[in-house]
Amino acid sequence: MRELLKNYNTSDTIAAIATFPSASALGVIKISGKKALKIVATIFKPYKKKNIQKIKTYTMHYGSVVHKGTVVDEVIVSFMRGPKSYTCEDVVEISSHGGVLVVNKILEIILKQGARLALPGEFTYRAFLNGRITLAQAQAVTDVVEAKSDAGLTAAMEQLQGEHFDCLEKSKNYLKELFSESEAHLNFPEEGIIFSLPQLSRKIEGLIKELRLLSQGAQEARLLKEGLRCVICGRTNAGKSTLFNRLLKEERVIVSSIAGTTRDVVEETITIGGVPLKIFDTAGIIGAEDLLTKKAMVRSRAAIASADIILFVVDGSRPLGKDDRALLMLIKDKPVITVANKADLKQKIELKVLPGKVVRLSALKNQGIADLEKAVHGFVYKHGVTRHDLVFLSRFQVVKLDEAIVCLEQAKKFLQDKHSFDMVNASLKQALESFGRLTGEIDCEEVLSDIFGKFCIGK
Repeated sequence: MRELLKNYNTSDTIAAIATFPSASALGVIKISGKKALKIVATIFKPYKKKNIQKIKTYTMHYGSVVHKGTVVDEVIVSFMRGPKSYTCEDVVEISSHGGVLVVNKILEIILKQGARLALPGEFTYRAFLNGRITLAQAQAVTDVVEAKSDAGLTAAMEQLQGEHFDCLEKSKNYLKELFSESEAHLNFPEEGIIFSLPQLSRKIEGLIKELRLLSQGAQEARLLKEGLRCVICGRTNAGKSTLFNRLLKEERVIVSSIAGTTRDVVEETITIGGVPLKIFDTAGIIGAEDLLTKKAMVRSRAAIASADIILFVVDGSRPLGKDDRALLMLIKDKPVITVANKADLKQKIELKVLPGKVVRLSALKNQGIADLEKAVHGFVYKHGVTRHDLVFLSRFQVVKLDEAIVCLEQAKKFLQDKHSFDMVNASLKQALESFGRLTGEIDCEEVLSDIFGKFCIGK
């Protein structure tokens, strides 16, 4: 994506298919730039005679796309004149029938008339460059598209509409003030500006606390966007796959009384309480002998290592065995909800030795599943996703935010240790530069690549 950014030419008129190419009712081709309307005028024949290049903004027109005297498709042309459009440029959208061939044919004709195929995310990139949206709102566009739950969609839409961005703007402006004060103190001591080093230290400490909350919120926002990684593990025939199917409410994996049926990590996404949950069903084989089972265990261990929460499934009708204890050692440092399965049979397991919250259920009989969902729901909301002021940040932006925090902590330490004020000032400057990269005020290919590289062509 970094190489693609170098190829962006905002003077070009760009075009792309804005809908998923498939056999569907509708396909949309989007064009943006100075020549957008002129290009459309050469290929579009309206059914009511009119000069297309003089049509009013925010209007729609019915007609046909014609190429070399042949009608390609019946279409509706929508026109939005800049700067009051998504990109702040003239934008034309052609709505055609949704067949793959016809949509690509129309795009091909448009490109022959002088438009360039848009690069991934170029429409939104232009909206950002032209001041239509902020960098945080650009990030929110991807989060709206990728939302996997109602809560994630709501949070992303609020950020896209400019809400919750005030906290970033406020912190940035406050940091600017601190840096300006330190610059004045350092470079114009003869002006007699009243300046208190202890007060500066307290202000820095207050800003550090605010930025830590922002960083924490960004991590919590990730849960809304990506979901918690919830790994189901347990020894063979404990009922993991049956439980997996019950949570999905469909027969996703094969269930058998034969031990070791699951030979790979199976992943699906469900939603509990508005938050997406990535569920992983893992192989229960501990004593791997053949190559296949060894590979299955390697993948299972990797899934467990990256899990946010473990559903540890045990067979309640049997005492804990050596495989159970081996898995307990493997998950000892992870948040755990223990599932005492097969509650429909006579119970022989000791609950007091099981980790975390224990939920009794029968996956086979579909009994107690609601209790498990309630326990998982409680865990999810214990981790802060009920907050309504979360700000979605890209991975790069989170890194820059954390860099700013480190620089501020260094500035505070320099003050406490009574180092040269030059060092305090330099640390504040570095913090401001990191924050500038975070918000996009300092042009940085890395942050732009990280955000716009996720977009599809046509967005």
